[in-house]
Amino acid sequence: MTMPKAILILRWLMFLALLPLLAWSSEPALRGTGDLGVIIERSAGRVLIVNTTTNSIISRVEGLGDLSHASVVFSRDQRYAYVFGRDGGLSKVDILRGTLEKRIVQGGNSIGGAISQDGRLVAVANYEPGGLKVFAADTLEPIADIPAAYGDNKLSKVVGIADLPGDRFIYSLFNADQVWIADLRDPKAPKVEKFSNIGKAPYDGLVTPDSRYYMAGLFGEDGIALLDLWQPELGARKILEKYGRGEEKLPVFKMPHLRGWSVAAGRAWLPAIGRHEVLVADAATKRLIQSRAPVTEVKSAAMIAGLRTLKQDGIEKVLQGVTDVQQVSAVCN
Repeated sequence: MTMPKAILILRWLMFLALLPLLAWSSEPALRGTGDLGVIIERSAGRVLIVNTTTNSIISRVEGLGDLSHASVVFSRDQRYAYVFGRDGGLSKVDILRGTLEKRIVQGGNSIGGAISQDGRLVAVANYEPGGLKVFAADTLEPIADIPAAYGDNKLSKVVGIADLPGDRFIYSLFNADQVWIADLRDPKAPKVEKFSNIGKAPYDGLVTPDSRYYMAGLFGEDGIALLDLWQPELGARKILEKYGRGEEKLPVFKMPHLRGWSVAAGRAWLPAIGRHEVLVADAATKRLIQSRAPVTEVKSAAMIAGLRTLKQDGIEKVLQGVTDVQQVSAVCN
């Protein structure tokens, strides 16, 4: 028995009316990204998307490879997270949908990356093969490949990458003792400015909030390499040289990273390699550092500004009952 034509037409109209609702149900819930964040689950190769207002997990994104040394940057609208994996993977995660939009393996071993200030370019710093690779942020299609070649056609590990105004990226060459600035305003013909003899084995770097200075931590010697980006023709120079002068270095079990440290409220917080200490410099000491003042003078100015030594801080914590004298002595001596 055939269904009356009128009923068929009615059902068809009802289906058409429901189509927008079905399409809407596949879209993410209407929300901003201001209170959303990501958490890297290293051993699982997974990213959690969390809501920091409700302190809840919204979704889990799988299949991001080796995240044992992962880092993340975000698109300008904060919708997408670009995750850099240790296995050379570059993953684009849609934070609102909770999905892996695209993943490529662009190298053998990468240490991090950056996104251009206009949000169009994503750059990856590679250990293997040593160099910088740049991709379109929307498609992850390759844009440029800049090998970190030095000496007799050797390739250096690339570390300490950061973005600069004008589609530029700055990074350090660990093996070559150099800092390079790659200008991608013409992606088909990138220009590279190189700064040599900055110090031994730069292991990481950061750019100050005003985009004026690039600081590269030195693993091969005490000190920080400082490059004035407003006057790059002056070249790089070392600050806080020999901060552990006359003292035996302590073993370094894990290399710290400057990008995980901070320049905020007029103070720079930097790791002291081999000292188990934090170097803190404020606006007053900055001028002393730039004028190459003795370490003792810099220390005095910092203490006048209200900073404390590690031992002073430890004594206060002993009085608070947080720790004991033996632990403070073990760390400070």
